[in-house]
Amino acid sequence: MVVDGVVWPVQGAQVAIVDGSRVLLQLRPFPPGWELPGGHVEADEDPAETAVRETEEETGYRVNIRGLVGVYSWSGLRNAADAVFLGEIAGGRARWSVEAIRTIFVSADRIPRTAFPWSRQRVYDALARSEGAPPVHRVQPVTPRTVVAFGTSWLGAPLDRLRGRS
Repeated sequence: MVVDGVVWPVQGAQVAIVDGSRVLLQLRPFPPGWELPGGHVEADEDPAETAVRETEEETGYRVNIRGLVGVYSWSGLRNAADAVFLGEIAGGRARWSVEAIRTIFVSADRIPRTAFPWSRQRVYDALARSEGAPPVHRVQPVTPRTVVAFGTSWLGAPLDRLRGRS
């Protein structure tokens, strides 16, 4: 994938389905957490094709790709990279799968605290891209600290429910 003239190899691809000011997130059962639909790029598969295929498999939605949101390289405990694409629903309907037991549309200020640590920035970037911002490259850390913080975020989820947040 190319961002600002630099080629970045990617191993994963996701789709940010933007509907106005909201983005679709899915709840993965293991490890549990909210993130954009997507998956691993197979050998000789275009990352955009991966994103489309994985989104339909996981959520039931067929999507059209509208452009590249960005490339997200990992640092720390992981060292791969993901391409995130901007998408729109072209058909299908929401359904659960083994990989996505629930889907929701969220605004930037209503992202669940139990979203994977890297998801929040990707949602912000997708919303910016849908308004005309250029694609980005970001390095996202995955450290023992981020893993522990994410793991403990589930402790606050019941409080969020009581306060009316998802």
